[in-house]
Amino acid sequence: MKIQMIGHASLFVETQDCRIMIDPVLWDRFCESTNSICPQREMIYEQIPDFDVLVISHRHLDHFDIRSLAYLPKNVDVFIPKDKLIENCLRQLGYSHIYTLSDFSEVKIGSTTLLATRSENRVPEYGMVLADPSGVFWNQVDSLVNAKTISFVKSQYPTIDFLLASWQPMLETEYQHNQSFSFPFSGYSHILQLIGLIQPKAIAPGANGFKFIDGSAWLNKVVFPVTQEQFCHDIKRVCPATENIFALQPGDICAIENGKSTYLTAQSQFVKTVKDDREVLSFAPVTVNGEMIDSNPNNYAIDEMKQTIEEEVCVNLPKFFMEHKQDLFAEYFHWEVKYQLEIVFPDSSQTWYFDFTEDTIQCRTGSTPLANLFNLITASSFYAVLKSDKTWDYPGTGGYLRAFEKLYMVSTHGAMRPDIKSLNISPLTMKFPHEEVFTKALNKQVDKWLKEYGNNQLSSKKESKIMKLGNAFILMFEQSNNEQQLVEAPV
Repeated sequence: MKIQMIGHASLFVETQDCRIMIDPVLWDRFCESTNSICPQREMIYEQIPDFDVLVISHRHLDHFDIRSLAYLPKNVDVFIPKDKLIENCLRQLGYSHIYTLSDFSEVKIGSTTLLATRSENRVPEYGMVLADPSGVFWNQVDSLVNAKTISFVKSQYPTIDFLLASWQPMLETEYQHNQSFSFPFSGYSHILQLIGLIQPKAIAPGANGFKFIDGSAWLNKVVFPVTQEQFCHDIKRVCPATENIFALQPGDICAIENGKSTYLTAQSQFVKTVKDDREVLSFAPVTVNGEMIDSNPNNYAIDEMKQTIEEEVCVNLPKFFMEHKQDLFAEYFHWEVKYQLEIVFPDSSQTWYFDFTEDTIQCRTGSTPLANLFNLITASSFYAVLKSDKTWDYPGTGGYLRAFEKLYMVSTHGAMRPDIKSLNISPLTMKFPHEEVFTKALNKQVDKWLKEYGNNQLSSKKESKIMKLGNAFILMFEQSNNEQQLVEAPV
């Protein structure tokens, strides 16, 4: 069996008996022109091979693309869920051999079996197990499975040779509906627990290989909280017996033979990845609709800022981490923090990361898809703190310092969370403590304004009422004290 990744949820599967096209989306502006395949691909339309079976998993427009379906041949057998809208559209396009599948419906084509797997989502949909003598492949697509479904599938196929997993806990409408768009820990943990029940021999993250474009592009910062690399990293702990863990990109193939899966990169004849632009999908909920901008209000020299900050971040910060490995950062090592720091300058930005799973912490340039603790700060506000021109209140409450985290630890039981309230998620404020920075900044303010006004300070010879009252109390106290001494004096 060969499974070719066309992009996102679109697959071309070759079994020993037939060729199957699944959820074809062949053009890169889809979902009413809000989405495009990511990473970027190139389709060679004239080389799309013939196929016998067309499978539509559900009606969502990133799976049910009318333009692609209008382009493809109509003389194939089509399998759909029980959805009259899908059926009517297909018939209008010219398809006539249309068959609906219910939960756990089974179709046999020679020695190949197709099993529709149940989804708990409200929209009529299914995942699908494809099995032939070479092995067993389960494509979960967008289906929401539960333990009961997994139990049934494994009763029919005790070993899943390759699982294309439903894996991304998407946050598609949380921002628009004024809901939380922090990392969805419980939902992701549940996904990992279910995959742990399946224990596939090989696994790859399935659908979700797309990006939002044009006016919708801001959603890329809040919709995709998990990277493919992070998912693959987590699966190694959830399923330690899994032999092969990889991410299929457009043009890649997973070949199954005698139950063993082989990952073949860029082997497709009709689709290929032309640019890995997945960095646009970086989850950054603290910057959505509010990019970090450094207006440099104090007019610091940019070159001087860069030199000072680079020395502080690349040289002094790793030393500080190592010096306090056993106290301040003990929990960082325990929770395997991968700290990513982005500093925005007036003319550019620079990103570094620090990996607390290493024995010796180093400063590395660039970003990492495994980062789980993030700080963003403008260069001039950080520099102002370093020079004691500002307290941490300036970047912190002024919007020039932002932080977020997606800290968890994975085991065979799912994901565990630290006590975030007791964990400082801004290492910079540990290197330069609030009280120390506050004291230095206020002392500098005192010196500055004393020099500014010097002998020209506003003064008054007139005593305030409280001062007069205070003097009266002092006189009364002294008089009373003297009288007491006279009474107590010996005769």
